[in-house]
Amino acid sequence: MMIGEKIISFSEIDSTNKFAIENLDRLPYGTVVWSLSQTSAYGRYGRSWSSGDGGLWFSIIFKPLQITEPNAYTKLLSVAVVESVRDLKYRNAQIKWPNDILINGKKVAGILTESVFTGERLKGIVVGVGLNVNNELPHELKSSATSLSSIKNEYIPLNLLIEKILRRVEVLRKKYLIRGKTKYLTRKWKKLQAFVEGDEITVSLNENEKFTGIIKRISPALLQLQSDDGKIHNIVSGEIIL
Repeated sequence: MMIGEKIISFSEIDSTNKFAIENLDRLPYGTVVWSLSQTSAYGRYGRSWSSGDGGLWFSIIFKPLQITEPNAYTKLLSVAVVESVRDLKYRNAQIKWPNDILINGKKVAGILTESVFTGERLKGIVVGVGLNVNNELPHELKSSATSLSSIKNEYIPLNLLIEKILRRVEVLRKKYLIRGKTKYLTRKWKKLQAFVEGDEITVSLNENEKFTGIIKRISPALLQLQSDDGKIHNIVSGEIIL
C-alpha cells in the first residue's frame, strides 16, 4: 500500500499521533491521519505543541518488516518535508538535529516518531509532522518559530502541500528504505543539516544542564561532541540551542 493511499481526516482531534497509535491494529500500512487542528498535540518529552487552524498536522503509520529502526523514519520525513518546502522556493529550509525543521534559523516544523510494541514485538511506527503553514503563532513563540505564510506573506493550500509531502515520502521510501539503502538517505539527511561536523554548538541536555562542544559526528541517533579538554561526549538525547 502506498503512503497516503488511505487518509483519515478530522476538523479537530486531540492528537493525530495518539489516534494513529490507538487504532494501529485496524489501520493499514501507509495510512495518514490528518487534522485541521489539534487540542492536545505533543512533541518530544511530552511538550505541548500549538496546533491551531491553518497549520499542517498529520501522522503516518508504518508497519515495517525489515527496517525497524525508528530513526530511519525520522530521517525519511525530515528529508521529505525539507525538500517539499524547498520546492516552494523556501531555499533556507534545513534540519536541526534531531527532529526540527528550520527556515532562516527559526523553527517551522517538528517531527515526532513513536514506536509501538506488544511485549517485545514491534507493531508499528507512527511519525507525526507538525508544520506551521497559515496558522497564527502564539506571541511567546514568534521569536523562535515561524510559518510558511508569514515568511512570504502568502496563503498556501494545505491539501496541495500535504500531497506534495506524501509524494516525496513515497519516492524516498521506494528509493532508499525498500532497497535497504538507508546509508544513502543518511547522506542526504546530513547535507540538509543546519549544523554540521566542525561547528561549535551548545546542547541542552535537560532543564539544568547544557553542554558546548565541536561536532565530531552527527547521525539521527547520536550527536558526538568534543569539549575544550579534548574529550569526546556522545549525546543521544538533547536539543541544540539556537
